[in-house]
Amino acid sequence: MKLKPTLPRRSSYGLQALTLVALWGLALGVSQAQESWPQHPIKLVVPFQAGSSTDVAARVMASKMSSALNQVMVIENKIGASGFIGAEFVSKASSDGYTVLWGTTSTQIIGPIINGSTAYDPVKDFTPIGLIAFSPYLLVSSGKSSIKSLKDLIELAKSKPREVTYASAGNTSVGNLSAQLLSQTAKVSLTHIPYKSSAQSVTDTMTGIVNMQFSSIAPVLTHLKTGSLKALAITSKNRISIFPDVPTVAESGYPGYEALLWMGLFTPQGVNNSIVDKLTLALKSTLNDPEVQKTLQAQGLQPSNIYKEELGAFVKSELNKWSQVIKSAGIQGD
Repeated sequence: MKLKPTLPRRSSYGLQALTLVALWGLALGVSQAQESWPQHPIKLVVPFQAGSSTDVAARVMASKMSSALNQVMVIENKIGASGFIGAEFVSKASSDGYTVLWGTTSTQIIGPIINGSTAYDPVKDFTPIGLIAFSPYLLVSSGKSSIKSLKDLIELAKSKPREVTYASAGNTSVGNLSAQLLSQTAKVSLTHIPYKSSAQSVTDTMTGIVNMQFSSIAPVLTHLKTGSLKALAITSKNRISIFPDVPTVAESGYPGYEALLWMGLFTPQGVNNSIVDKLTLALKSTLNDPEVQKTLQAQGLQPSNIYKEELGAFVKSELNKWSQVIKSAGIQGD
């Protein structure tokens, strides 16, 4: 009778050793990939149209960050739904560090509050890298108006409830939210006139068709210089260098008032800490560049120095503040 040859059995210790070697090799490969990151171009998703002020600022930053990272940072404009589409895309992207979001007040705060967290969660689905810059809003009225200060405006609004009108770019615009925050803080009733064109809203404010508006700096800068518009207050906590004589809303009798349009960098959740650190260092060096600072400031943007966990805490505080304002005002999507 022929005996069947038997194969030698591998001991459990041998199998364990092979498994450990395989896992070690896999971990080593991942570690080396992270250390050598970035190995190919990084996609910076800008959720607004090319040529917009947000897009222009993003291209300035991307160019300088490319040098800091020794790798090209490519802009990809994914527009729609006030930035919601681009932000959702990044929230579902791979956590390899090659997709980064240019997030704003609209994408990380207003959109999620208005639409709910059905598409993405602005806290759980993103890793904050750093706040790039913020832009305060100017409260402006016609240069011919009898309103000379924020105090005058509030007194008029109290004497004539709902007769004082303000323009904005729509229900979910930061301009409208700034006015709603003022209305709730000062306990006055204002009437909102939404516009589809910021140019038309500025024109109607200059001519006095509407009493005032909260505007970002760039669209009204020329009109302030010519005197067609006057600045009553600014929405940042502190005065800014290009408008040293314009008081803040806070110092005009409403402590704690602040309303900002801001922008920052975010990756999908789960990106390795070493990659997050590299992106943060590249962002810091870019924001410290005098040329970048000058370019941002020329657009009315104030460079920031808030990074990582601090930005995460800032996002949570903004969500809390604007959720209350939006709920109290009953604001819905445009």
